Amino acid sequence: MASVKKRRNQYYARIQWRDENQAKREKQIPLRTDKKSEAVVRNHEVEKVENLIKQGQNWEFPWMGEGGKKKLIRLSIEEAIEKFYAVKRLDNLRPRTFDAYKQGLNAFMEAVGSDYPIESVGLSEINIFKAWSKERKHKPTTTNLCLQKIKSFLKYCYDMQYIKVEVKFDMLKVKDKPPMYLNETNILKLFRSDAVDIHFRKAFYFYVQTGCRLEEPFNGYISGDWLIIDSDASKTSLQREVELNEHTLPILLEMRYRVENSKGISGHGSKGATRRWLIKTYSRKFKKCAINEGFGHHKFHNLRDTYATRRWAITGDILAVSKEIGHTSVKTTEKYTGFKLRRLMADFPSIAPKIELRLQKSTLDSGLNSLASNHLQLG
Repeated sequence: MASVKKRRNQYYARIQWRDENQAKREKQIPLRTDKKSEAVVRNHEVEKVENLIKQGQNWEFPWMGEGGKKKLIRLSIEEAIEKFYAVKRLDNLRPRTFDAYKQGLNAFMEAVGSDYPIESVGLSEINIFKAWSKERKHKPTTTNLCLQKIKSFLKYCYDMQYIKVEVKFDMLKVKDKPPMYLNETNILKLFRSDAVDIHFRKAFYFYVQTGCRLEEPFNGYISGDWLIIDSDASKTSLQREVELNEHTLPILLEMRYRVENSKGISGHGSKGATRRWLIKTYSRKFKKCAINEGFGHHKFHNLRDTYATRRWAITGDILAVSKEIGHTSVKTTEKYTGFKLRRLMADFPSIAPKIELRLQKSTLDSGLNSLASNHLQLG
């Protein structure tokens, strides 16, 4: 039977049970009173539908609203999402993370229906979403990003008992593709191209030299010869430091000056130049240049891939490279180790001598040989 529990001078009806997996579940319903006698009466009303509540139903009682009778609440997906957002706002999420939740959950509502009752959501609705995403020719990685947010939302709904059974599902299988770096032939084409202004070509050099993501140079702060990308500005919430030199520091200052002093000035057509739009100009200019020079299949992010690949080719230290580019796991960085060193020597002639040194290093454990030679009669 439901028990009366007092918390912060207010009474609640407390219902406890075990679900079909024998996991302990609990739901507390506010009785909206600080008087025990009144709480006992209201708790009795809760007990009348206690079994239905244990089955996952949500009920509204007269003291919760404008009076009247108690009634079953059929929470829609949209209403459940708003409750989920209210909780997430308390977590002080970064705007980018919150936008990712909205993108994924808006897509889910479009596929299944915003008025669809949350209590009816199960694996079939997930399959509906997957089919919907496929029809719109979304990339598997895009679908999986949405599925990650949907999974988090449905876990919340299960914890809040909006749904009876936790919805478990698999992500789409995605074949790992090797990173696409720019070989030195294309890097030189990029630097020499007359398709874009020299300001942008110098910026391309900056990104290849530092391995920064598109927005990081503008969201970090400069401290001497270092660009500090703190946890709030980093995609992975990891702070890292990017060393600058006599070439990259002036370029960075020029890039930041251009963006900060062009905000609000009209761009193409009637579109006002927002900070984010101005930063994305570097990506658009790269694509224009790449197409013009004959390697249009490359993306702006491949400048970062180029940095990481060259650093791996020179150092052979995957942990150091992982820290340099701000990955949360070395496993993410390991994709850069899949290239044969001799291929990298051909694609990056300027660092071929350094790669050659790695290839010449002996792996023979001569120390162990010397220890064993006097005792094991080695030939």
